[in-house]
Amino acid sequence: MKKFLALLPAILLLSGCSIFDVDNNYLRPEDFARQLAKDGIHVDAVKPLMPQPLSATAAVELKIGPSNIGVYKYDTSIRVQKTRLERIKKNKRVYLNGIPYPVYEVSGSFIIVGLDKHKDKKRILESFRNFK
Repeated sequence: MKKFLALLPAILLLSGCSIFDVDNNYLRPEDFARQLAKDGIHVDAVKPLMPQPLSATAAVELKIGPSNIGVYKYDTSIRVQKTRLERIKKNKRVYLNGIPYPVYEVSGSFIIVGLDKHKDKKRILESFRNFK
């Protein structure tokens, strides 16, 4: 019984409910471009974006066919970033200069925007959900 009580905090910590079902915090947004290529989706260009407007830690714009998408990383090892990402996942939007923009998907430490009207949306989402 003493062993169980000693292990109880660790069990509770490991079994805790988390919105971050994918452990990809060690990756960078550029790595997602490589994931897409690995999954057979041609990325025409990778352009760095300023992450600060969305309070992210890193960001890139990916040109896939005629459209661009944005991939933003929030470092979940930083409490403020983790809280921000939880809010984004709950509300499904980010704010830029007070204007709300829809966030199509959150996966682990990353969000993807600009995907709602992309012709390869299903394939990109599948790749994004497997990005770990």
